[in-house]
Amino acid sequence: MNESSSGNPSNTQPSSSSAGRILAIVLPVAIVGLIAYWWSQSLESKARGDIAPSIMGRMFTAEPMPTGGMTFTDSDNDLLADPPADAAKAINPDTLVFSYVATEEEGPSEETWKELAAALKEKTGKEVKIAHYKAADEQLEALKKGELHIVGLNTGLVQNAVEQAGFVPLCTLGKTDSSWGYTMEFLVPAGSPIKKPEDIKGHKVTFTRLDSNSGCKAPLVLLKDKYNLLPERDYRFGFSQGHEDSIKRVAAKEFEVVPVASDILARMVENKEIDPAAVTSIYKSERFPPATIGYAYNLTPELRDGIRDTLLKFEWKGTGLEKQFGPEGKEKFVAVSYKDDWANTRRIDQVIADARKSIAPAKKGA
Repeated sequence: MNESSSGNPSNTQPSSSSAGRILAIVLPVAIVGLIAYWWSQSLESKARGDIAPSIMGRMFTAEPMPTGGMTFTDSDNDLLADPPADAAKAINPDTLVFSYVATEEEGPSEETWKELAAALKEKTGKEVKIAHYKAADEQLEALKKGELHIVGLNTGLVQNAVEQAGFVPLCTLGKTDSSWGYTMEFLVPAGSPIKKPEDIKGHKVTFTRLDSNSGCKAPLVLLKDKYNLLPERDYRFGFSQGHEDSIKRVAAKEFEVVPVASDILARMVENKEIDPAAVTSIYKSERFPPATIGYAYNLTPELRDGIRDTLLKFEWKGTGLEKQFGPEGKEKFVAVSYKDDWANTRRIDQVIADARKSIAPAKKGA
């Protein structure tokens, strides 16, 4: 029998026409799949672009923000609450309660403030209690209720405290020549491909807290106004809950980009908490007033004057204040003007407040 005539047709190789039929089926399906993928990516990109302008406002939806208007009388137009016109409404507590910047972690110890507390007691005749608050809203509520009388606040909280709680900024922490202030810096790990703020696009920015000027508000507004970079559309974001944590983790290459206060960075470098060679600064802002100490507007005139006189004349040399804040380059209390010195931070807060107002309210039943 002829071998060629006895072969089984089922074992023969597919013909070119069969391959052509397969391609005719598979190729259109693949093209449709690619088009669908491109379309879905395009829709996702468009959605991100549509949502991005409102992201900043949405970030601060639950955050107390300045309204731009005083809830107190301001007859002299200094943007601060007037003292009570009726002397009977002024408060004269048996114990003055002082609290520095609220933090989740323990703040400066009582040893930091003991010499200042003694000087306040000598001047006013009042006992002085040092209190620590973990949350800024609790701190401001205590100020409103008259339970807190002298308070230190971070820059980003001052306007809200002035307008809503009657806080009167008195002084900040400065140098012997009376200069003061810090810059906001964007830090990246040493060797990062991110060399300038424009390069942040496509990367992740880790802010500190929503209420921080240098750790969140100022960098958000800067990226938006100067570089046209919006969260979610152009970069991802997260929070560290503190400048120290941001600095340590960017140095350890755990974070890509962090905005922080230059004075805190200087202190950590001075205290050898980080190696300065481990980070690179890609941007430095104009100067902002640092943490600020002030008092409740409704204290008696004698107490207000006593507090002012004590702080502005207090000598730091050899005290806990020098030990705590000296590494940041701070050496004395320096008087501030809220109207002038907070003009830029008020502008930043206004940008964020406007972004929040631009969010359309949800429809009922939606």
